[in-house]
Amino acid sequence: MYNYIKHKLGDKKDKKKKEEKKKVPPRPLVAQKSLTVLNESRTEVVAEKIEDVYTFGRELGSGAFSTVRLGTHNASGEQFAIKIIDKKNVKQDLHRLAIEMDVLKSVCHPNIIELKEIFETDETLYIVTEVVSGGELFDRIVEKGSYSEKDAAMLIRKLIEALDYLHDKNIVHRDLKPENLLLKSKNEDTEVKLADFGLSKVLGNEVLMQTACGTPGYVAPEILKAEGYGKGVDLWSVGVITYILLCGFPPFYNENVPALFESIINAEFDYPDEYWSHISDDAIDFIDNLLVADPSKRMDAKAALQHTWLQGNAPSTPLKAVQTKLKEYNVALKESKTSMNSENPLGL
Repeated sequence: MYNYIKHKLGDKKDKKKKEEKKKVPPRPLVAQKSLTVLNESRTEVVAEKIEDVYTFGRELGSGAFSTVRLGTHNASGEQFAIKIIDKKNVKQDLHRLAIEMDVLKSVCHPNIIELKEIFETDETLYIVTEVVSGGELFDRIVEKGSYSEKDAAMLIRKLIEALDYLHDKNIVHRDLKPENLLLKSKNEDTEVKLADFGLSKVLGNEVLMQTACGTPGYVAPEILKAEGYGKGVDLWSVGVITYILLCGFPPFYNENVPALFESIINAEFDYPDEYWSHISDDAIDFIDNLLVADPSKRMDAKAALQHTWLQGNAPSTPLKAVQTKLKEYNVALKESKTSMNSENPLGL
């Protein structure tokens, strides 16, 4: 299956190369001797280096392709999160990226991390965003003393409201996973914030496809089959996340990667009675309408928001076993991510 995916990617790259020959060459990744604003309407040198604009603080997170640091704006004193990306990982020309960043900067929604600005130097991109302090959603659930099906429904509704907003702007997140679901503050258990909604525009499909091959648990079948994708890939990922929120483990799991790919592509999963007998029929129906292999038959964001489970009807049933199972899954997920990052230079 992995070879099949690489073959499909190869076909697409060959086709793309032929198409590019007919186009006017795009702006290259040019060397910038100074810190420059990446913007469709202007190119503006703002400083000699990023430290002239922001004072860097502690590291907030890291991956193989980027590091996130706390940054304090020198003029205003306001704090932001700054994602630092090596330009060698940027897979599209910066002129097109500047146009798309203008669209992404127009995004304003209470459940989406706000993109403030993007800068470039000769070797680096700096993506400046709103900073949140509540940590990752799954970590918070593990820490909480109580958690119910109603809590899960409230979280998923806010996530889908954010996706509906993005989809109306023709923005597909493309990379929904636990580390992209953050909480606004440590005092807010249900104020979820969606992060990295524009990252696929920066890194390009090939990098994210290689990531999908490494940790495909949240990735839609059409992405694994390299058949192209639309907004439906985000709703598939919501289905996976909802499943985990309700039982503490993923619907698709197999240490044999080809077998895992096959189960995702065919949407083969079940609801073990030990963990699902107390979950409402509405919740199961909601998941069943998202984890559909054919994207044309999958619920879109607007239909999902109208589903009975998200209309305030979810029961307050305590999910006592979820925290234990989710803790185990969270540990395994972080270990897997660390291992993949050490072995794969393109791993997220």
